[in-house]
Amino acid sequence: MIKTLFAVFVFVTLNATAQPNPSPQQMQVMMKMQNLKKSLIAKDSVSLMSLIADDVNYGHTNGLIQTKAQLIRSVMSGDQDYKKIEPSDMIVRIYENTSVVTMKSKVSMVFHGKPLDMDMFVTLTWIKMNGDWKLVSRQSVKQN
Repeated sequence: MIKTLFAVFVFVTLNATAQPNPSPQQMQVMMKMQNLKKSLIAKDSVSLMSLIADDVNYGHTNGLIQTKAQLIRSVMSGDQDYKKIEPSDMIVRIYENTSVVTMKSKVSMVFHGKPLDMDMFVTLTWIKMNGDWKLVSRQSVKQN
């Protein structure tokens, strides 16, 4: 019963309507996605450090690709100040120790001091390392 309620909470929180009946591994990745969202908005460097692989490539719609250190520094300084991240149509695919997440996302943020609201398509790749899912790649493109 608790597991079912937890699954409903995750679905509602992530708006993951595109994928019914997730497997336990898909649920783990969905929770990592929720933690990433919370950590970016809360500027939680400790959580970001634990979620993101050391060799991550974090790509943005403007072509900027950041390392782990660059991303965390930019979030903590407020250069990337996430206000709202609203994922939808999330699909989590598992391939052994790799997960590929595709979704739509509405983001409201302040980027280098300027308000920025956009709708985008996002692909994230997570790898299971030592029993824990780590983000190794993210790329987004603007929706037209």
